[in-house]
Amino acid sequence: MNPLVLVAHSDDWVAGRIRRWSSPRWLQVWMVAATRLGDGWAWLAVLTTMPTRHDHREAHVLAEALIAAAAVNAAQVTLKRAFRRRRPATAASHRLLVASDQFSFPSGHTMNAFAVAVLVCVRVPVASPFALAVAASVGASRVVLGLHYPSDVVAGAVLGSVLASAAVLALG
Repeated sequence: MNPLVLVAHSDDWVAGRIRRWSSPRWLQVWMVAATRLGDGWAWLAVLTTMPTRHDHREAHVLAEALIAAAAVNAAQVTLKRAFRRRRPATAASHRLLVASDQFSFPSGHTMNAFAVAVLVCVRVPVASPFALAVAASVGASRVVLGLHYPSDVVAGAVLGSVLASAAVLALG
């Protein structure tokens, strides 16, 4: 069986199960809040207020963040245009959220969340568990709210992590 067909089948199965699941109210609130954290404004605040080990390195940390953000967003736009994968059917029926574009692969919110989480892990290791938990919540929210398929989120997490790591390595 073609691996892409298997992924699409699995994505449809998971999306259908989530669509039929009546999640508790607290989880719905958490998922909407997590998705809003992935909009970008919160990540900008984290990156601009992130403590550095040495004050003279602030420009270096900001450069890493800018390179990672540019790479992530360029990759996101390019891949969404190339794959043109439609969002799950549930996305149109969600009253609280409107997707910024019509394509789902890869998840841009998840790419950005994991890129920032990687930068936080590198620069403030003690905050790693929190940063990764928030990034994972952003990714999960995209599936739970019906805006993405699971493979969109997995791809977003991997790509965001790889691109942020590359930005850190490039600036050494």
